Amino acid sequence: MNKYWIIYIHGGAWRDPRIDHKTFANSITCILAHPSATPAQSSIAGFASLDYRLSLHPDFPQDPSVTADSQLRDAIHPAHVNDVYSGLAFLQRRYGFGSRYVLVGHSAGACLALQLLGGLANIENGLEVVLPEVVVPFEGIYAFSGLNSRKGGTYAGFLSAAFGDDPLRWDAAAPLKVSESFCERWADGKLALLGWSKDDDLVDEPEVDAMSARLQRDGVRVVVWKDLSGGHDEIWERGEDVAKMVLWALDDVVRGA
Repeated sequence: MNKYWIIYIHGGAWRDPRIDHKTFANSITCILAHPSATPAQSSIAGFASLDYRLSLHPDFPQDPSVTADSQLRDAIHPAHVNDVYSGLAFLQRRYGFGSRYVLVGHSAGACLALQLLGGLANIENGLEVVLPEVVVPFEGIYAFSGLNSRKGGTYAGFLSAAFGDDPLRWDAAAPLKVSESFCERWADGKLALLGWSKDDDLVDEPEVDAMSARLQRDGVRVVVWKDLSGGHDEIWERGEDVAKMVLWALDDVVRGA
């Protein structure tokens, strides 16, 4: 049996140093302890959780004179997605799993997963990444200027830190706005399972609706779950719904293989 890796990209608005790769731990525990035995559980080869360079955060200032360059949080797009690309390239070279992985992302991490599928990484060092068979983005940020407008401009701070001050640059980096067809770039993709909770007070329903419609329009097989439970961060903090999404998606692919 060909087993699959489960690879996670954390959120944190591209800049929160308190949210990192360790935030996948509870979800891993829930996946391994899930009471309903399915083919998916025996189809997991391993887990990985990716960090990436972060952008400036006003609440967590750094002194460049005493902070190593590698630890400075001053990243601007495409640095975040480039780091995800490089991390996946490293894992694929080391473990040789090719496309046999489920790429999971929360919030900014969901955005990064779809930026990767949309070809928005800008890597010139010869690294190659095979895209996943399955992507599971939840509570994702996909259309930057639109979400910021619906939130009364209150998201401009972190969007400017991550993508620059020009809103036109935001849209150029938004997964919803990529110029190429997702299906053409992700021809071997089998499933995009998008998740959202009605209790999320940070990312609204139009965000997931627009992204799912775009993917479907491009010919991607899409399933949307809007029955996740909890606030924006509570979902990964608890881990149960993340586990349900991952196991359902993996079970779907394994049964259809």
